[in-house]
Amino acid sequence: MIALLEETREFRRVAEVLFIKSWAEASAGNMSLRLAAPPALDELRLDPDKIQESSVDMTDLIGDCFLVTASGSRMREIAAEPEKGLCLIQIIDKGRFWIIDGSEKLSSEWATHAGLHSLFKENRSGERAVVHCHPLSLIALSHIFNSEKEINERIFRLQHETRLFVPEMLGLIPYAITGSKVLAKASKEKLKKYRLALWDKHGVIASGKNLSQALDRIEIVEKAAALYMQLKSLGLEPEGLSDKQIAETRRAFKK
Repeated sequence: MIALLEETREFRRVAEVLFIKSWAEASAGNMSLRLAAPPALDELRLDPDKIQESSVDMTDLIGDCFLVTASGSRMREIAAEPEKGLCLIQIIDKGRFWIIDGSEKLSSEWATHAGLHSLFKENRSGERAVVHCHPLSLIALSHIFNSEKEINERIFRLQHETRLFVPEMLGLIPYAITGSKVLAKASKEKLKKYRLALWDKHGVIASGKNLSQALDRIEIVEKAAALYMQLKSLGLEPEGLSDKQIAETRRAFKK
C-alpha cells in the first residue's frame, strides 16, 4: 500500500535531497506526514498482531493516519525503496496504533513527531509535515552561540530569503537526549512560535504543510548559516542587510 500512495513520492524526493546534501548520515534524520486523506482501509481488517503500544499521549490524533520513517532506516534507502524504510500507521487510541503497512518499528523520535502533529491540529495551522535532519552549518553555529538572539542576529541579515520565507526566524532548543520526552516537550513548546528550530549540538526540526515546505525552510536558513561561516573563515565580518533594506524588501513582497 505504501508504494501506491502519492505522498510516498514526496518522501522519496525529500529523502534523496537529504542524502545528497549529507544532512542525514547513516540512519540519521526522520520525517513524518499526517495524511490529508486516509487510504482506503475498508477492505483491511485490523490485525491484532500489528497493534503496538506507545508511551506517547496520542489522544488528539485518534483516527489519523501517518507515514513515518522507520527506526534505523537510511534516507538513501528510502529514496530507492520507500516501502522498506517507511511505516504507514493509524492511531487507535490514546496509547496505541496499528501498523497498516511497512516496517514495524517507528522512528525513535516519534514522541517529538506526535507532539508536533497534535500541536498543528490544536492551532489549526495547516501544518502536516515534520522533517528532522543534520545540516552542518547550523549545527556548527550551536557550538559557537548559545542563544536564539545571537544566532538570529548573525544569520537572518545575510540574505533576504530568510526574512521572507522564515519570518519567525529560528528557535533554539537546549540540548536534550535524542528520542526523549524532554526533547519532545521542548520541541512542541518551541514550535508554538517557530516553524524551524535548532536542537542544540544535534540538528534541526522543521514543519510545513508538506515535506517539501519543511525542507525549503531548512535549506534557506542553512544557506544563511553557511554564508556566515564562510565569511568568518575568511576573516571577514559579515555586513548583512540593514534594517532599511529588510523593511523595503518585506514591503515589496508584502510579508
